[in-house]
Amino acid sequence: MKKINFRDISIRELFTVIIPALLVVLAVFLIAYYFVQPAPPGTIIMTTGIESRTYAVLGERYKEILARSNVHLKLLNSSGSVENFKRLKDKTIAVDVGFVQGGTSSGPDAPNLLSLGSITYSPLWVFYKGKETLDDFSQLKGKRIAIGPEGSGLRKLSLDLLKAGNAADLPTILLDIADGAAIKALKEGRVDVVIAIGSTDTPFMQELLNAHNVKLMNVGQAEAYTRLVPGLSHVILPKGIINIAKKLPPSDINLVASTTNLVVRNTIHPALMYLLLDAAVEIHGGAGWVNKAGEFPAPKVQDFPLSGQAERFYKTGPPFLLDYLPFWVAVLLDRIVKMLIPVLAVIFPLMRILPWFYSWRNRSKLYRLYGELKYLELEIMQQLRPGHAADYSARLDRIEAAANKVSIPLNFYGELYTLKEHIELVREKLVRLNQREASKEPPIINT
Repeated sequence: MKKINFRDISIRELFTVIIPALLVVLAVFLIAYYFVQPAPPGTIIMTTGIESRTYAVLGERYKEILARSNVHLKLLNSSGSVENFKRLKDKTIAVDVGFVQGGTSSGPDAPNLLSLGSITYSPLWVFYKGKETLDDFSQLKGKRIAIGPEGSGLRKLSLDLLKAGNAADLPTILLDIADGAAIKALKEGRVDVVIAIGSTDTPFMQELLNAHNVKLMNVGQAEAYTRLVPGLSHVILPKGIINIAKKLPPSDINLVASTTNLVVRNTIHPALMYLLLDAAVEIHGGAGWVNKAGEFPAPKVQDFPLSGQAERFYKTGPPFLLDYLPFWVAVLLDRIVKMLIPVLAVIFPLMRILPWFYSWRNRSKLYRLYGELKYLELEIMQQLRPGHAADYSARLDRIEAAANKVSIPLNFYGELYTLKEHIELVREKLVRLNQREASKEPPIINT
């Protein structure tokens, strides 16, 4: 195959060979641009929880971390996990991500939702006042119990546990109060028990844990309740974890805990999933009162399918670009790479095909004339008839004239001159055959 000398390519050749190839590459690039996911939005919306409670506090931490990558996280307070699930499930509500407790939702009812993994345990704390010592939910029958507001995961799990302990019906009185109102009611004796959920770093939990004459129930049958109520785990509050100098609590406390999951809609951009997972590692990766360092985030048992991005994250960590480059730079480079892959897949074959096509296109102009010359030569050799020499010669002249009009680059002129030499060879052969046939003619006899 001849090496292409681009200086010899005419404008016409450029339009007939190079331009179509460029159009093919451009078309592939546009198709790739259309199918490759667009750049992530600069704002996403998170549904959290009651103001100043665990989920609302967590939301603020996520917002702070995402802001480092110039992504604005808009926070929407809610009554808790149940409302978060309803918001995420309802496509008419503008939310992208939220906190959902295990056991408070149904994954099959929300095929548009994915999990980024479990991020923390949310223990259920049962606080009570009195001289008696309580160690089981069945002992709460007949008491006035604050179980949290409607729409909260706390209320649902509290009801599930009370039902499992046969303590949910009358004469038990269930009150939908929480936070400061519940603490005040407990201190004033208007309620006997407050069930709370969440981490210990909120003012609400700190006040209950340090309140005078308020006890925390040690759930003696915690492991059994985890088998009866889906989505719960058995956790231990270690002796001395609240105040190690004062040995508070004085012994290990058995608790049941839900697992909080970070749930997203399947429409959220994959890059934002990785950004949220990075934030989850920073926020939840350390040790807590009921979990060890490195235990969260994790792909624990989920109510929702784990997203592909989360699955890869837990196996191999964040993508290389996101690990070493600023978020928006990494996203831009990732998009460019994804668009270039199909383009390069077309360019490399084109780089091999174009020289062949270029050579074939120019040689084909000569091949047609070679074909005519071959058939004329065969006809001369097999069917030479006296008196037709002029016709054969004229046909040779037409082939030669056509060869003289062929427009090809200079690097193909050697093949053009070879064609002309072959035309002359056939012409010489015609002359010799004509002379031979003429010598065979019988002499004319005069009478």
